[in-house]
Amino acid sequence: MIGTIRKHQQWLWAIIILAIIVSFVVYFSPNSRNLLEDQGRDNFGTIKGKAITRPQYRDAAAEIELFYFLRFGKWPGREDAQQSGFDIERETYNRIVLVEKLKELNVQPTLEATAKWITDIFRSNEDQTPPMQRYKAFATNELAPHRLTSDDFYRFARHQVAQQHLISVFGLAGKLITPQEAESFYRRLNEPLSTEAVFFSATNYLGQVSSTPAGLQQFYTNNMAEYRLPERMQVSYVKWELTNFLAEADEELSKITNFSKEVDAAYFRQGANAFKDENGKPLSMEAAKNKMKEGERKRRAYALAVRKEANPFLGELMKGHDENNPFTAEDLEKLAKEKKLEVKTTPPFDLRNGTNQLNVPLQFVRAAFSSLSEDREKAILSEDGVYVIAVRQRFPSEIQPFEKVEKQVADDYRAEQSVRLAHQAGMAFDKAVTNETAKTFSEICAQMNVKAISLPEFSLSTRTLPELGGQATLDSLQNVAASLSPGKASSFVPTASGGFVLHLKSKLPVDEARMKTELPEFLARQREQRMSAAFGEWFQKLPQELKLAMPVKNAAGKS
Repeated sequence: MIGTIRKHQQWLWAIIILAIIVSFVVYFSPNSRNLLEDQGRDNFGTIKGKAITRPQYRDAAAEIELFYFLRFGKWPGREDAQQSGFDIERETYNRIVLVEKLKELNVQPTLEATAKWITDIFRSNEDQTPPMQRYKAFATNELAPHRLTSDDFYRFARHQVAQQHLISVFGLAGKLITPQEAESFYRRLNEPLSTEAVFFSATNYLGQVSSTPAGLQQFYTNNMAEYRLPERMQVSYVKWELTNFLAEADEELSKITNFSKEVDAAYFRQGANAFKDENGKPLSMEAAKNKMKEGERKRRAYALAVRKEANPFLGELMKGHDENNPFTAEDLEKLAKEKKLEVKTTPPFDLRNGTNQLNVPLQFVRAAFSSLSEDREKAILSEDGVYVIAVRQRFPSEIQPFEKVEKQVADDYRAEQSVRLAHQAGMAFDKAVTNETAKTFSEICAQMNVKAISLPEFSLSTRTLPELGGQATLDSLQNVAASLSPGKASSFVPTASGGFVLHLKSKLPVDEARMKTELPEFLARQREQRMSAAFGEWFQKLPQELKLAMPVKNAAGKS
């Protein structure tokens, strides 16, 4: 789309950009709120001596959610964010600092620049689906369910464009890298390495592990935290099967005299590439139209189930209840009995593995563990029906007794001991390599009765090496290889499943023709990265400059 626009005169930009921006902003109502609103929290800290308001914090948190999604391809659950090293709270305050500095510097992105950024985000290299259509799908499938609005996304886009401007200004020193420096760096990253490795896999030592009852009991005592069950929930629910509403949905559709024409129009408007099978291949016209019709059929069935059954049931269930006095599982069962509806109760499940333990949607599990009663005061949609739930019992986290987990303890003990034996073997080989300086690597391998495996050539820029087969990570091999001289072997490198010793046989010449082709783009990337790094150094000083003061948390972890 951008490429087409660039071929036309500048005045055309203004018309098309305005249409894009207006469409993006009005597509969804801004009434819903973000999950990170922090209800009940009053203190959000200060910046430049002024209190950070709830709307300021909420807007920054919404933008961080969007940033996380665009970076990782999923929304930031607390545990996922922690595992990726992404501190949501810290990044939220960094966003507040950025926005405050943009105001201070009066950085105002143009409509053209913002529209271009948005269009580039939603332009696909895989098909010709228009960016606006891809955005609408994103808004429907991602923004709305996460209580974000198009206003949030547009504000986020403006701030991203503004940040790029700051990077170009305060990261200017990064452009100083010369073509000669870039070439030297390229050669180092792309120099092919010829290596061989001896892997010490824990699985090869399992047969050597023996255990005693006393040893297992001691292992359990030393690792009791590993046998702790997380908090679990048991939920009672009523479910309305979607199949019970399909006939009525069909009846509604039969009354739409031009339904087929509407489907035809939608198909040609979206284009053939917008409809694909599970393997990503475009569907035939007939299959695509059938898919659209079935989708509308299910949408109407969901609407009927919610409007005629779930919502009225919830309305009665919530009579006499509020957020301070939520309805209980007993209330749900009593009302269901009056209406002759079946009530089912789940076995206890935890937040992490809930969807694996139960055949229910993720929203079901999240609502059960949510501290907000409103999350359970709405119908929950699944692939085949609609749920209304109520918490029956909450089970606190507990450590399981040895008798209950004895088999798991035994398996864990054998796994730990086999890794220890693998490490011992690896250290013994390392010692032989260090001491037997007069012998070749191959001779030492024969002496120690281990086998060296020749690895495919790789460089420091190689992305994958399937031949490793999980015995080591490519990153670890690259880091070790980078420190070796040709003909030298590394020390033993322990891993969670054993370890390895790497021998660098030789470094091979770089492909000169390939380097000549790739060097201009490589130089541009290096400059961008160094500009970002220079900007990062400048940005680190801003919290102190702007006198950011984050709220102090109490013993309960609350501000």
